[in-house]
Amino acid sequence: MKTGNAEIVSFTLAKSKDLGDCVDILMDSILGEEYFSRETIEPLLSKAIKQHEVTVAKKNSGEIIGFYRLVLNGVFLVFAYIHLIAVKTEYRGRGVGTKILQDAERKILEQKDYPKIKKSFLLVGKINRRAKRYYERNGYKKVSTLDDLFDKGDTEFLMVKDLGRGVSQ
Repeated sequence: MKTGNAEIVSFTLAKSKDLGDCVDILMDSILGEEYFSRETIEPLLSKAIKQHEVTVAKKNSGEIIGFYRLVLNGVFLVFAYIHLIAVKTEYRGRGVGTKILQDAERKILEQKDYPKIKKSFLLVGKINRRAKRYYERNGYKKVSTLDDLFDKGDTEFLMVKDLGRGVSQ
C-alpha cells in the first residue's frame, strides 16, 4: 500500500450512495465519539449531501478515505464554514487530512461572489488539542472561545484563516 498524499486521486461531490462510508469514517473519529451518534449524523450528512456540501476523497480503487463538509455561506451568511473533516483511521497521519483541507480552501477561493476577501472558519473542541495544533500549523488562528456551545462543559474554539482574494479579483 502506498503512503502519503499519493493515495488520493480525486475529490468529488458525495452522492447518496457514499453516505454509509462517510458515517462510518466519522463515527470512528474523535468527532463521532464526542459529538454524534449514527442517529444524529445520518440525517445531517444525508441532507448535506443533497445540498452538495460534502466532498469525498477517493483512491484510484474508488475507496473513500475521507470527506469534508463545506458550507460556503455558513458564517454570518457570508463566509465559508468547514463543518467536518474526517479521515479513515488507517490513513490518518499520512497527509490525507491536509489534502482534504487544501481542497476545501481551494473551493472557497474559487467562489466569485461576495466577499472579496475569502476566509475559512471552523470549530475545534477544547478536548481536541491535537486538531487545534494541526489547524494552527495550517494557518488558522483562534478568534474566540465558546463555552457550553453544544452542551454544558463543551468548550469550542472558533478558528479562522484569511485565504486572501478569490479568483475573480
